[in-house]
Amino acid sequence: MTIAWSRRAADELWSGVVTPLTFSLLAEPMERQMVQQRLRRAGLEEGSRSPVFRLIRGRVYVNASLIHDVMVEVPSVFLSDGVLDLLPEVLQADLRGRKRMLYDPRTLATVMRLTWNEDSWLPWSRARLFREEAARVAEEFSGFRVSPEATPERIVSQIAAVRERLCGFLDVVSWGMIYAYVFFHLALHFADGSLEAGAVPALMSGISGIRTFDAHREVAALAARVRADAEVGRRVRESPSSDVVSACERGALGEFGKGLLGVRREHGHRLVGRDLAFATWDEKPEVLVDMIRRLAEQAPPDSGRVGDALAERVRAEMGRGAWGGLRRRVFDLGLSWCQEYYAVRENMRYHADYFLAAFRRLALAGARQLVKRRALEAESDVFYLTQQELTSALSRPASEEVARCAAHRRKEYEAFRLQSPPEVVWGETEGAVVDEAVESRSGAAERPVDFLATAASPGAIDGIARVVLSVDELDAIEPGEIIVATATDPTWTSYLSLASGLILEVGGLLSHGAIIAREIGIPAVVDLSDATKRIRSGDRLRVDGSTGVVQRI
Repeated sequence: MTIAWSRRAADELWSGVVTPLTFSLLAEPMERQMVQQRLRRAGLEEGSRSPVFRLIRGRVYVNASLIHDVMVEVPSVFLSDGVLDLLPEVLQADLRGRKRMLYDPRTLATVMRLTWNEDSWLPWSRARLFREEAARVAEEFSGFRVSPEATPERIVSQIAAVRERLCGFLDVVSWGMIYAYVFFHLALHFADGSLEAGAVPALMSGISGIRTFDAHREVAALAARVRADAEVGRRVRESPSSDVVSACERGALGEFGKGLLGVRREHGHRLVGRDLAFATWDEKPEVLVDMIRRLAEQAPPDSGRVGDALAERVRAEMGRGAWGGLRRRVFDLGLSWCQEYYAVRENMRYHADYFLAAFRRLALAGARQLVKRRALEAESDVFYLTQQELTSALSRPASEEVARCAAHRRKEYEAFRLQSPPEVVWGETEGAVVDEAVESRSGAAERPVDFLATAASPGAIDGIARVVLSVDELDAIEPGEIIVATATDPTWTSYLSLASGLILEVGGLLSHGAIIAREIGIPAVVDLSDATKRIRSGDRLRVDGSTGVVQRI
């Protein structure tokens, strides 16, 4: 059977180029715990045997045919446009032509099997379980280190142990992914027509308890201290970032230094990027100094809690008519769950970084062993090996083949980073790619002056474009510019607060970039193919985050 592999669906979980080590460590546990196990429990045995992820030219693709087959079993009321938009257009069209009722016997049987075999699957129970699991993960991994005396055998066993612990985490959070998408898009559906286009996602802004935003607020508070304290401000602005970190460690910068070390201690497991090849904040605290320095240039605007006013407008609209009270109560319940799992969705990423940081430390410890044996030329080459290749190399005598393999893949990835991958790839499960095609979204063909993307964060802004191709270019952002990038990472949050707008090549309404843009209150669009090639730094743009229109002006 020919399978449709979709990058659009994958971009909700993975973004940008993914190294072989990262993919090999994460993909199989995610397949097993988040998808295949759930399908078996629901009685969908054939789907549970299908592959879920595939790494093609350094990008992760998701089996869109499998998603389609699962959606066939879902009542049509839950298949909103936002959910269907994860699929290639040909598979969307097939689902739109089908109608499955909520009380369909086959649907009821599937739900009964799933809930019978699943503990605490109800929304309120699953959110509580996630909070408890997140607390355990933070406690277990906050001080994770690899002993300098660790033997190769010990490193291999620790990798296996961390991977097994990751499976337990994924087993808890998988329902969170499901509920995040279901409730978010149901809220969009119920509020449709009650608000102007693109405004509904703002209902999620200002939700408390999202760890990424907690970290940003702590960094912003340190930036405010830099602005308020002339001596601290002078030293932070004029000294190299590494010197600022050293001064903080010596206790030379008082409360500012304590605050910086506190952020490093609390959030140091965060990676600068979404791949193991990127350093953590703990390894590279200079990143925090750079963020603070940039935020100190001007106070970021306070977006406020705009969601409350919007929710009241929706309630007023829904409250009209004979069934208005019931509709309003249903909306309130759905919105509360939507906001709950919106926070869960973002916190899943935050806590997943504990595992990524642990894997990175173990990989680098293994790499040091291999460099000593001359089985690798550089420690960073380890990220271009698979998990099996790494553990095999650590368990056997040194071989030059390992170094050649890593060097070859590194060169391949340098080319992959310059390529624009197709949105959909058609091919057999293990065979060669049969056909490739970038499916253009309706109305998204390139035009002389404007483009149509997915509206992600409401509002409109005129500004100068700044194309950002990597985290290394974040420091070049000037306040008020419109950031154009492939995707964003949690590390970008403080930099995005300087921007006036955001344009992303990939992602959907629940991608990290869309969530961040809504939280800090800037217009944003996502899913604009080849944006970093079609737009140049210095272009003057108008971005409308309510309609998805981007224009050159």
